[in-house]
Amino acid sequence: MENVDLAVLETAVDWIRADGEIVLATVAKTWGSSPRPAGSMMVWRRDGQFEGSLSGGCIEQQLLEQFAAAPPDAPARITYGITKEQAVARGLPCGGEVTVVVERWRAADEGEAILERLARRERVERVVDLSGSDRSSITTPAPGARTTLDDDEFRIVFEPKWRLLVIGAGQLSAYVTRFAAPLGYDVRVCDPRENYRDSWMADGPDVDGTMPDDFVLAAACDAQTAVVALTHDPKLDDLAIMEALNSPAFYVGALGSSRTNRARRERLAEHFDIPAERLAFMSGPIGVDLNTRTAAEIALAIMVEITARRNGVTLTSERPTPARETAAA
Repeated sequence: MENVDLAVLETAVDWIRADGEIVLATVAKTWGSSPRPAGSMMVWRRDGQFEGSLSGGCIEQQLLEQFAAAPPDAPARITYGITKEQAVARGLPCGGEVTVVVERWRAADEGEAILERLARRERVERVVDLSGSDRSSITTPAPGARTTLDDDEFRIVFEPKWRLLVIGAGQLSAYVTRFAAPLGYDVRVCDPRENYRDSWMADGPDVDGTMPDDFVLAAACDAQTAVVALTHDPKLDDLAIMEALNSPAFYVGALGSSRTNRARRERLAEHFDIPAERLAFMSGPIGVDLNTRTAAEIALAIMVEITARRNGVTLTSERPTPARETAAA
C-alpha cells in the first residue's frame, strides 16, 4: 500500500471518530494515462479539509465543489475523461479515463480493522455495495485479487506496506535508506557488526544486531518485500540471500561485481542447494548500470531497479562496463 493512501486511511478513521462521518472518494478504474492507480483515496470533512489525492488536482477540486454541501446518500460512481475532447474539457489534459466511487463513510471500526490487518501484513478487501444501499464489509481477498469495479460491487484490495530489508549499516545502506523512505518503503536494517551499528546515522531506523539469515527469516518476507545485501562480506550477505531466495520477496539483490556474484551463485548452489531459477532471480550486480561513481549514485541505481521490479517494468540496460567492474569488485 502506498504511504499516501495509508495516511488517508488513518486520517479517515480519526475524522470519523471526531465528526461521525466523512466523504471518501476512491479511484475505482483507470484507462489510458492516469496520475494515480486504482485504489487511490481521498477523504474530506464538512468544513472542506481534505487528505489524499486522485489525480493531478483537477478531479479533487471538482469533487470538493460537487459534494461539499450534499454528500451522496449511497455510493456514487463518476467517470472523468471518456474521450480526448472530454478529457481536456474535464481537466484531464493527458487523456484517459478515471472512474471514482464517492461515498459517505461512517464505519470507523471497519477502517480500524483494515489498519490492524495491514499492520499484521495481511491483505484485506473492502466490498462496497453499489445497488443503492450504503453497506460495506471487509474480507480476505482471493490470491492475486486486485481492485475491481462492476455493476453491483466495488472491491478495494489493500496490500501491506512495501518493505525493504537492508543487510549492512554502512554508508551505502544509509543512502539507500534515505532514498527508500519517500518511495513508501518500511525500511529495516540489520548488521551484526557492532562497530557499524555504533556508527549508524542517528536519524535512521534502528539497526538489528542479529545474524542476517535470522533477520530475514524473522521478517517473514512476502510479495511486498525487497531484500538487499550490501555488506560486501560473503559471510553475511550470502546468509541473507539464501533465506530471501527461499521466500516470496519480489526483489533480492546483492552488492558486488559480475565476478563476485558469479562466485556467490556457485556457492549458494553447491552448499545450500538453491535452484538455478532462483539464483537467476537474484539481481547481482545490483542496481541499473548508471556508470556509478559514488555511494549516493549506487543507492539511486539500486532504488531505480527495485522500483522498476515493483512496478512491473523490465529494464534493458547492458552491463557491466569496465568502470563498474573496477568500482564494485
